Amino acid sequence: MMELDVVVWVGDHARLRGGPGHRAAYALTNSDAPVDWDKATTIANRDLLTVETDPQGTVGAFAKQALQASWNDRADVLRVWAEDAVTGASLADDAVVGEVLDPGDLVVVKAEVPSTSSYQLLSLGRPEQLFDVLHVSAALEVAAWPRLWGAFLYTEEDADLATYVRTHFDELNALSGKHLRLFVVERPPDWKRAKKYWRAQIEPPLLRALATMRWLKTMPYDKSGLYDVARDLGVAPDQFPCLVLFGGSSDDTIIFPIRSAAPAAMRELFATILGAIGDEPVDYQPDKVFEDSRDRHRREPSVQGAEALQALAASASWADRAALARVEAAKQAVREVAGPNVIVAHGNLRDLTFTGPTTFINKPIDTVISDFQNTYASTAGGQLAEVLRLVLTSADLAPADKVDLARRVTDAVAYVESDDENERWSAKYALQDIEIAAYRGRDIADAVRTIIRNLRNE
Repeated sequence: MMELDVVVWVGDHARLRGGPGHRAAYALTNSDAPVDWDKATTIANRDLLTVETDPQGTVGAFAKQALQASWNDRADVLRVWAEDAVTGASLADDAVVGEVLDPGDLVVVKAEVPSTSSYQLLSLGRPEQLFDVLHVSAALEVAAWPRLWGAFLYTEEDADLATYVRTHFDELNALSGKHLRLFVVERPPDWKRAKKYWRAQIEPPLLRALATMRWLKTMPYDKSGLYDVARDLGVAPDQFPCLVLFGGSSDDTIIFPIRSAAPAAMRELFATILGAIGDEPVDYQPDKVFEDSRDRHRREPSVQGAEALQALAASASWADRAALARVEAAKQAVREVAGPNVIVAHGNLRDLTFTGPTTFINKPIDTVISDFQNTYASTAGGQLAEVLRLVLTSADLAPADKVDLARRVTDAVAYVESDDENERWSAKYALQDIEIAAYRGRDIADAVRTIIRNLRNE
């Protein structure tokens, strides 16, 4: 027999949307405290059952068995199915349990009953977005704007630090201000492999909360895998785990060895860095970030893991000198106050090149716009090229917002130029999204609104 952890939900189609991770993320971010891990963990483990089932049986039979075990079976149930609680994927009724699930996996069994109400349903938020923004691939998306980059480098042996960056995600995001951007470097997503690692490192209640929010789909590298790219930053394997700062006009890197992942020790380290560069923690609002993750525009990063770190290290080659000088001054300030425990190393970043796929990286703005115009030569393409120029040259838009809006423009032009009636219909919503998002930049909002409304009226 095989033991599986099961949560059974009974309700109409609206109440069965999403999974435990969506409810845990809402509880985590919507509380009196900035984040409430006790509440999130409670929600993720609510009504948990352990069900023994035949690994050679079908998923459909197991789902009905779990529903009966929950004492929630009803005569008006329309259908019953099972979902992987982590990935959200529905499991085929005729699939063999032992072939699609491992012992101890968390499964959501859903039983749909007739609806007695009408609903206006919003898009579900994406719990993973709260942690994904700390991955190096997210930092890479804004790499065209120079920052003092801070990479957490740790290996499979440093599970306490890998756990810390997750449970203190709000503090790390708040530390990424005007001059500094912190991020983590882990293997590209592979849940099958990662869950074996995390089950040995984290207690089950927290494990379920983190896993269902999809924060455990990645895991640390082994020492040799991480060193393949860390050596370009001048970091030796015996210096893991560490926080390495780089960027600016020189190849010098500043390495802070991390001897303890205790929150007090980490806060002392961050206070030293922020005090040196004159940055203040930003007003990071987890509830707002989760709300914004409802946005239907979603694209997986094309470069991840150590490869993304290499791309980031090579990304500022064309940046303007004044911006690089400001970053270099911040780096020098950190070096002067860091004390004897810091290590100043010399990387080979000037010689580092990256030829993989990236978006708006390593390209001057004029080149990006020219490429866009050559690709989309229609009248609508020309108008959207002007929107792209306004976005990338805005003085008010934050770097992340520039990348977000630029992506919306490149998504919209494909709809606008399409001959397919459904895609032309989608174009109206895509253009509306651009108009709304452009209000983040007061210096371009009016001009973008005029162009977009012209396009929508054509």
